[in-house]
Amino acid sequence: MDIHTFIGNYREAFGQQAGLPIVFWYSDQPEAPAEKVNGCFFKSMAQVRNGKIISLNAEAIGCGGGKFYTGFTDMPEHVPGFVSLKEKYKKTPDMVVDFIQELQVPKAEKAYLHFARIDKIGSFDKVEGILFLATPDMLAGLTTWTFFDSNATDAVSAPFGSGCCSVVTQAILENRKQGKRTFLGFFDPSVRPHFEAELLSFTIPMSRFKEMYHTMRESCLFDTHAWSKLKERIQDRQKETKPFNHLNVSFEIRPDIVLREVTVEDAAAIYRAIDTHRNYMRTWLPFVDNLKSVADEENFLKGVLSAPADSYEPIFGIWNRENEICGLIGFHFSDFANHRTEIGYWLLPEYQHQGIMTDCVRRLCRWAVETKNIKRIQIRCATGNVASNGIPVRLGFRLEGTERAGELLASGEYADIHVYSILKEELMEQQAKLNEHNKQEYPPMHIVEMNTSLINHL
Repeated sequence: MDIHTFIGNYREAFGQQAGLPIVFWYSDQPEAPAEKVNGCFFKSMAQVRNGKIISLNAEAIGCGGGKFYTGFTDMPEHVPGFVSLKEKYKKTPDMVVDFIQELQVPKAEKAYLHFARIDKIGSFDKVEGILFLATPDMLAGLTTWTFFDSNATDAVSAPFGSGCCSVVTQAILENRKQGKRTFLGFFDPSVRPHFEAELLSFTIPMSRFKEMYHTMRESCLFDTHAWSKLKERIQDRQKETKPFNHLNVSFEIRPDIVLREVTVEDAAAIYRAIDTHRNYMRTWLPFVDNLKSVADEENFLKGVLSAPADSYEPIFGIWNRENEICGLIGFHFSDFANHRTEIGYWLLPEYQHQGIMTDCVRRLCRWAVETKNIKRIQIRCATGNVASNGIPVRLGFRLEGTERAGELLASGEYADIHVYSILKEELMEQQAKLNEHNKQEYPPMHIVEMNTSLINHL
C-alpha cells in the first residue's frame, strides 16, 4: 500500500479540494511536544487538519474519559455518574458501567498517541486507523465502498460512545481481532462543537483498510453515473465554501509568527481559541457571547470570504510556528469609494505584551496603502482597553476624538471609543525615515541584507 497512490485515488474520487483524512497511531516516542489539552482532545483536530502532527499522552489529555478510551488510564470513578447524571447519555450510572465492562477498552501498549493528516506520514506501517471527516454525500461514497466486497450487516457500525471511543477505541479493538467493521461516529453532543455542523466521523481500522485499499478503484467511486452526480455536487459545495476572492496572502512577521488569510477550514481552530479564553475576551469583544459553536464561526467566515471582489475585506490569522492560532486581524467598515478602511484585531492573552500585534498592524497598514490604494486607515478602541490603545499610539496614528457611548459591551455597559487614524502619506513618510535611518546605521555592504530583513519583520 502506498500513501501517495491512495491520496491520488481519494482526491480523484472525492474532489481535489476534499479535506484529507487523518491517521492515528501509537509509539513510545513523541512526534511533537505533548501539549496539554483541556477538555476534549478533539479540539486539537483543527491543528491536524491544518497540517500539524500532534502527540498525546496521559498527562496531555485533560479529559478523564479521553485518557480512558485511548487506553492510558483506568476508568475514573466519576465517569459513570458524569455520563449518566450530568451529560444524561445513559439512564443510570450502572448502564454506563455495564457498557464499559462489555466494551473492554484495551490498555495502550505505547506511551504516545499521534494524529496527523495523511499526507504528513510516509507509510501505513504503524497506522491504527484512518479518520474521514465526511459530509452526507461523502458518507454515501465511503459506506458504499465499504459494502462493495462485504455483505456483513455490521460492515458499517454506529455504536454508542464518545468521539474518542467511536474513533480510537473501536479501531484498536477491531485491529486486535483482525475485524472487518468500519465505524460511524461523532454523534456524541460533546464532540460536535469542535467540528462543522454537517460533518460526521467515518473510521476505517487498518485491519479493514488493508482490503479496502485494493477495492477502491473497482467500487462505485470510479466510472459510475450515480457517483459522478454526487461527486459533482461535492465539488460544487467545495467551490461554495472556498472564498470567491481569496488572495492567498501571507506575511512572515517574525521567525515564529506568520500572518495568513483565513479560510473556512480555519473555523474550528478560531472557535477553539476564542472558546478557551471566552471570559477574558468577552470583556472588550461583544461578539464573543454570540459565538456559540464552530458553525457560527464558519458561517461568519463564509460571509466574509464570499463577498464580491469590490467589497472584499480580508481577515488574517496570526499563527505561531506550531501553526496554532494566536489571534485575528483584518479590515472592516471599509468605504472603498473613498479609499478608507478600519483595522480590527484581537490577540490571545499569552501572546500579548510582546509587540506581536503592533508588528502585524504595521505590516497590514503598509500592504493596504501599497496594494489596495487605501488613503485612510482608522482604529477604534474602547477607552478602557489600555493594551489596544497602545498599538495606534506606537504606530503614529492620530487621536481624532472620542465617541461617547460608542459601543455596548457584554457587561451591559456602554464604552466610550477612541478613534485613531493615519493617512497614506504619513505611513510612507514613516517608512522613508526608517529606510534613511537604516542607511545611516548600517554600512552600504549590508543595506540589501538589512532591507530584506525589514520587509520580513514589518
